[in-house]
Amino acid sequence: MTLGRSDSQLLGKVWDNEGMTMHDELADLLEDAANRVDVWTGLEQWTIEQGSAAATEVANTEIRKDGTAWGDRPVRTVYQYAQMAAKYTVEMARCIAPLVRAERPAPGIETLTRTSLEAASVVWWLLEENLTARQRVCRMQLLRRNNAIELAKSIAVVDADPSVAEQETVAGIEAICDALGLPSFSQGGSELDGEKMLRYKARVNKFTDDIGYRGAYNIYSGVAHAELVGLWRLFQQTASILADRSPVYEVRPNPEATFAGVDVRRRRRGSESDDGLHGESRDPLRLAS
Repeated sequence: MTLGRSDSQLLGKVWDNEGMTMHDELADLLEDAANRVDVWTGLEQWTIEQGSAAATEVANTEIRKDGTAWGDRPVRTVYQYAQMAAKYTVEMARCIAPLVRAERPAPGIETLTRTSLEAASVVWWLLEENLTARQRVCRMQLLRRNNAIELAKSIAVVDADPSVAEQETVAGIEAICDALGLPSFSQGGSELDGEKMLRYKARVNKFTDDIGYRGAYNIYSGVAHAELVGLWRLFQQTASILADRSPVYEVRPNPEATFAGVDVRRRRRGSESDDGLHGESRDPLRLAS
């Protein structure tokens, strides 16, 4: 990633506050962003504003298989899912901050940034504007069914009792959808009533494209998977050379990579705050039309 001129000037600069380095400033930025976002992920903020699109969704007219009304619970469950993913994203910011402050090399920061992007993409997809209550619930059920598959694999690997999954099994999720009056999953479980499941990479890439940070997920995935390109990001060229004039590389922090890892989180917060999704109050459930 290439930094702009103003960004490059920022790197290595000692701030006006005595002893405040660029890394201290970036760590403070992460912690401040986490604290600000955490305000509207609290229980008291997850309310429905009268007249909002969210209010329309919870007052849906969907009918269950047995002829009774859906009510608000299926939609509110989607919001709770998104709330957990938002909380997870905030927690990752708080975990990254001390690594930045300690001027650790890029891979640890970038791996946590990748995890954060995955959680944020869940929020982005579930709370996309202009969805009906039915569409939003279908998206959640697609995520739950996929999770059930991965959970079953984990349970089998450790030879645990399958009952620990409780209702989070493929059969359990399909039964819930059937009771809601939804059609059967199709395309091998990747489609439900017209909503198509986005796999991890596709979902995160859509998210990073939407916020103007194209390609970030691919870079950070290479790091998280310890591919050669990821391993190489741990090392920085030093001023030393060998007898044959070959450069010497050591494990060192990379200020540009650290700045980029923090910047992708800043862009995400800006997009979530300013795109009109949450309204003037920044209430994540306002979903103002």
